[in-house]
Amino acid sequence: MKKLIYAVAFTMAFTSSVDAVFASGKPGDFSASHLMKSAATPNTTYATDATHKFEVHVQGKPLAGLTINLPEGVKIDRGIEVKNQSGQKIPTTVSMNGQKATVAFSQPIDPETKLSILMRGVNTQTYEPGYGATWQYQVYANQVGFTQEIPLGLALIQTYP
Repeated sequence: MKKLIYAVAFTMAFTSSVDAVFASGKPGDFSASHLMKSAATPNTTYATDATHKFEVHVQGKPLAGLTINLPEGVKIDRGIEVKNQSGQKIPTTVSMNGQKATVAFSQPIDPETKLSILMRGVNTQTYEPGYGATWQYQVYANQVGFTQEIPLGLALIQTYP
């Protein structure tokens, strides 16, 4: 019984010492850019001219660009557009090399900016009729002052039959 009391006391002491700012959701409380929402419009598997989109919350250092690895069987026919949280289009240079898209911003994107990345004219060539699919886009950030790409994670786009 004493061990249980000590374990509970230790756990409570430890958790109360963790700074509450980690879970506050306030601007500036996280030090790295990260992925947020993702969606497909229309969200049907058989769509031949869909828009797949995801959001990047820029934090820490400014972003110079993004690299997006497209899943096998996905093709983007109408390009990639980037907008900020106000809906303003961000000037970019987009290049495609096979299944890899590189998005370079004309000006670095400041921290506390939320970007919407819209991949227009998405065609999925490999899907099973009658089944949904989850498309996994690997996303990397090119931060100002860094020579290596920083992995942001997978943007998961789910479609339905």
